Amino acid sequence: MRAAVSREVGQIGIEELPDPRPRAGEVRVRLVSSGICHTDVSVLAGHLPSPRPIVLGHEGAGVIDELGPGVDGLAIGDHVICSIITSCHACFQCLRGEYALCERAVGFSGTMLDGTTRLQSGEADVHTLFCQGSFSEYAVVPASATVKIRQDAPLDKLAGLGCAWSTGLGAAIVRAEVRPGSSVVVIGAGGVGLAAMMGARAMGATSVIAVDIAARKLDRAKDLGLASHTITASGSDAVDAIRDLTGGRGADYGFDAVGAPGTLETALQAVRPGGLAVAIGVMDATVTATFDLFGFLMQKRLTGTYAGSILPQRDIPAFVDLYMDGRLPLDSVIDATYSLDQVPKALDQLAANEITKGVVLL
Repeated sequence: MRAAVSREVGQIGIEELPDPRPRAGEVRVRLVSSGICHTDVSVLAGHLPSPRPIVLGHEGAGVIDELGPGVDGLAIGDHVICSIITSCHACFQCLRGEYALCERAVGFSGTMLDGTTRLQSGEADVHTLFCQGSFSEYAVVPASATVKIRQDAPLDKLAGLGCAWSTGLGAAIVRAEVRPGSSVVVIGAGGVGLAAMMGARAMGATSVIAVDIAARKLDRAKDLGLASHTITASGSDAVDAIRDLTGGRGADYGFDAVGAPGTLETALQAVRPGGLAVAIGVMDATVTATFDLFGFLMQKRLTGTYAGSILPQRDIPAFVDLYMDGRLPLDSVIDATYSLDQVPKALDQLAANEITKGVVLL
């Protein structure tokens, strides 16, 4: 099979690799599409350390064409989304239903749940990102991370539900449980941020304030009908503008979909006393944040979410149903498509903020 392999930081190229085979508790997916996510850019740049060589890509959508031993509830021919939530269903967190917090998760380790790989180049192991490596023609994925969806849903338009879109939607719908009539601020109007806006709108938020330093992204958020207001600013300037739009009080909810230095502080400062700020993204594993104690004495709340805190088998099919009903215009966020050979170009364009959401068509 052909796959996009990174052998060193900043380098990625298309290679021929032997077709992978699933082991116990795994399936093989013939990929139809893969979303392109900022996490791929961060791993490629070395900001989120992973072993190499590694096949990047972690938003796969496709059709199961082989089952490993012991797989129940899935069948050859099923249409699936490959989730980044690779849960063991046996650890302390999984037994509590917190699958996103699985203690045995191996997302950045480059291996499968058993600590081994399914790909090789000669005698050397080739790793995969989030147990899938979806910039490839085939991916072996744990059955627990393989989510069956309805057959009439377009696999070329929904791959982003494997990570970015589920993360944004889940942050608003599952983690924050945005209330009808509320005001929401979203820092970052990329793919995750737009999904958070969609989730907030779906929950009945009446005011959605998008904040970004890229005017093009804000224009898109407004054109899609997701943002009621836009702010091209950062830091204290953004906070002042948000307060002006919310009667001096601050928003009910703040979402940081960027994870750069200062962005989470902005989200927390922008919410009202008693409001909730949610950390969604992280650009670099070394980013830290500092907060004033007084804000917490005013009963502000701060939390984070990994992968939107969703339960994949419950929430991803529900998101697909909302999309098919016209209530989540996910495909409207896609502004570029690529072939597998164009993956290096796609990652460069995403890193340069030239696109919002790209999809590799396989």
